[in-house]
Amino acid sequence: MTTKGRLATILIALTFFGCKGPLQTSAASAGEGASGVAPGDGASGQSSTVGGTRIEYITDPTMNNMRVMPVQIPASWRFRGVLVPKGPCTDTSEVFRATSPDGRSFVEVMPRMGFVWGNLYAGSRNPGGCLPFDKQVSALEFVKYMTTVLQVEFLQEQPVPGYSGPVPYPGGIQTIARATVRFKNGSLNMMGSVQAGLFCSQYHPAGNQAAPNGGRGYAGQQNARPGPEGGHCDAVVTYITAPENQFAEVIKIWSGPGMGRHKELDDWVAIYSQRYANEVQARNNAFLNESNNAFAARQQMYKDQAAVQQQAHNQFLQTMQEGTDRSMANAARIANSNHTMASDMVDYSLDRRTLMDTNTGVIYKTGNQVTPGTGQVQVHGDGTQY
Repeated sequence: MTTKGRLATILIALTFFGCKGPLQTSAASAGEGASGVAPGDGASGQSSTVGGTRIEYITDPTMNNMRVMPVQIPASWRFRGVLVPKGPCTDTSEVFRATSPDGRSFVEVMPRMGFVWGNLYAGSRNPGGCLPFDKQVSALEFVKYMTTVLQVEFLQEQPVPGYSGPVPYPGGIQTIARATVRFKNGSLNMMGSVQAGLFCSQYHPAGNQAAPNGGRGYAGQQNARPGPEGGHCDAVVTYITAPENQFAEVIKIWSGPGMGRHKELDDWVAIYSQRYANEVQARNNAFLNESNNAFAARQQMYKDQAAVQQQAHNQFLQTMQEGTDRSMANAARIANSNHTMASDMVDYSLDRRTLMDTNTGVIYKTGNQVTPGTGQVQVHGDGTQY
């Protein structure tokens, strides 16, 4: 595979690198065109000419190809740009490649790459496809890492125009490093420049020193959980390459005022931010609905269990009551039987009997020698009938 083909493969592969972070897509890094532009409208609606350069646009296919970011390139160079959506470890990426007319030189901004360290993802060294770093690295270390990915030879670090040291930004720190590299494309000696802009936010446990984003811990969370310090980095890599005898001229062209990427357009940022907020709200609502449904299901389960237990308890009480009633009825029968026997024994001992007038229902006692009259029947000594 040629070096150019290998780089195209790497660019596609890097699209799938990715760690979630708090960063929003930023303005162009140093050396990519820090000045603002007021691009005109080209015939295609996606480009316009500015002197010996022209303005192209990276567009958002999910928003009807709405313009996202202007990119200023040499007028004769070919342009391809794409918006890479958020990954599991990176924010949205505005990616482009500009190629010289002879196809030997190109400038590209690769998809964002990210990594985490510390206890942000406890127990996982490579969560969600993040790069394989388990500690914070410098921008220069990241550049050297990229030379191994690109399979080029690291020559030396180069100063970055307009950059004098780490730059604070909301939520973290930006650092930039650049180095020259070389390789061969067939028999052609090639030179290159690899620049990495590293956007890092640190996680500080609650009670420790304040985090860069106002002491709110990682990703703006209040009362961050205790534990070792950790963080997240997003990397934006710019790669310029040209034949060795053309490299200085290509660098000079791309170091001109306004060259490269510019700030995202306000209209797109507003719509994108609202859509992202809506997505977050939808996820929160879905989570709340799921939680509410689960809570309601648990409540119904508890009610069903309580009803079953209450029914079992009622059946137990009913069984106990029926047993008590039977026991009391049996005791009454025994007591009545004993009382009747005792009354008859008294009549027997006194040589008498108990009679009832069937006409009046009157019960009385008389001697055994007395013959009862008509309508008189003998009953037990307690007055109960035989």
